[in-house]
Amino acid sequence: MNEAKPNEAKPDVKIMLDRERVLRFDLNAMCEFETTTGQDLFDGGFPGTKMTFVIMRFMLWACLLDEDPTITLKQVGRLIGIWNMNYVTSRLSLAYEVAIPKQPEGKSARPLPGEEVPVEEGSTG
Repeated sequence: MNEAKPNEAKPDVKIMLDRERVLRFDLNAMCEFETTTGQDLFDGGFPGTKMTFVIMRFMLWACLLDEDPTITLKQVGRLIGIWNMNYVTSRLSLAYEVAIPKQPEGKSARPLPGEEVPVEEGSTG
């Protein structure tokens, strides 16, 4: 029987800001992002949404909270400038892709809470 091991693969992406930091776009980050912005990431929130300065700052903040739970939005805003916006956006996009991989054509993105999770053919568990 193959059992998934907790924390076996963490969705971490390194980013160089004031120092090397780690973006973790886990469930906590997704919830912080959704709570503060009102955008549901499973409903075209990102990368389907237009990347505004506000969204970029909130997303970076949410992804840095695991590494630094005391970091503020204002501190995060100081880490982003015209000089690195493209880089920050590309690293946030990568963190999103690592955390929420695209589904093959014809498959639904993710089951909603309470929905039955389909079992792959040949899998045990």
